[in-house]
Amino acid sequence: MIRAVIFDFNGILADDDPIHMHAFRQVAAEEGLDFKDEEYMDRYLPLNDHDCFEQLWQKNSRRLRNGELDELIRRKSVYYFGAIEQKQVLFEGAAEAVRAAASRGHVGIASGASIGEIRHILGTAGLLDCFSTIVAAEDVKRGKPDPEPFRLACDRLREHCAGLEPSECVAVEDSLGGIKSAQSAGMPCLGIAHSYSRDRLEGAKASWVIDSISDFTEWLNTV
Repeated sequence: MIRAVIFDFNGILADDDPIHMHAFRQVAAEEGLDFKDEEYMDRYLPLNDHDCFEQLWQKNSRRLRNGELDELIRRKSVYYFGAIEQKQVLFEGAAEAVRAAASRGHVGIASGASIGEIRHILGTAGLLDCFSTIVAAEDVKRGKPDPEPFRLACDRLREHCAGLEPSECVAVEDSLGGIKSAQSAGMPCLGIAHSYSRDRLEGAKASWVIDSISDFTEWLNTV
């Protein structure tokens, strides 16, 4: 039985992965570094900002100076918010999917995005009240593909839904690393083919795969 739904955010509800990539690339370029789009998709897409910069610096045999990582993340955030200012970035059908999930049970988010980014976008869309909990980058020590974000989201949802087990939560993910995170947390995972092909999501052993968040409500009515 599905008692709760835990959405990823970037690439599932917010159509902003290209914006994150561009902002990350802008900061990297200022530091004399770069990466290919394919590398971003394979390596950096499921990671939070902390891990993105840390891994890019390690890959290029660069050491982060004291305080440098926080400054890199701050600069990326400035570019990101500049790009989404006065702009609606939710996928078509995302708001309807959230409301459908909320009408069925408790709803959470487990994301590598910052809490400020998530609250800004959801608040602009009038969706914040649909969520019982939001787990953001600041809430965990280890981001995806580690299971900690989904485990923490389930723990928090249990405060609203007594006895909730991970197997009763459906994680909704677009990335391979996100699917691994959900599976390691003991949750079935719905893969949405926004960022990767259906074949790759099925190959990652997602429990179900649909093409778009617009298909979510129809899917929910079948499970």
